[in-house]
Amino acid sequence: MTEIEPRVGGQARLPATGWTLAWSDRSRGLARISDGRLSVPVLVEGAGSEWVITLHGRRIPVTVRTWREQVLADAERSASGGGGPVEVRATLPGMVLAVAVTDGDEVGEGDPLVTIEAMKMQNEVRAPRGGRVACVSVRPGTPVAAGALILRIA
Repeated sequence: MTEIEPRVGGQARLPATGWTLAWSDRSRGLARISDGRLSVPVLVEGAGSEWVITLHGRRIPVTVRTWREQVLADAERSASGGGGPVEVRATLPGMVLAVAVTDGDEVGEGDPLVTIEAMKMQNEVRAPRGGRVACVSVRPGTPVAAGALILRIA
């Protein structure tokens, strides 16, 4: 069993305390997450510390860290203060359907930025933090690969 720490848009969210992952068929990436009362099937893909869990048709990036790696990441996040530029990147390959912002727009944390279609599903990319959009790198109709730069927030 593996303890799960959710990350949304690269930012840590409240820990999923009590939720565990148990493999159903590891060779095919099939598993179940459970809190002891509820058990939900998921598809798990990845290796090392970077994984993607597909839950109810939604692909969720997950970072798995040892205790030591988590302590170092927390220290780095605290030291950075979060005030510098942020690069927003595609979490999955697809086609850009809509761009909700332009260069110079002010955005708040969680504001919609871009809609990407992947595997016939629309995925909304939201701002990881507030700031001013410095540079939009995509437009509707642009194909993007996983990890491709979408925009920068200053």
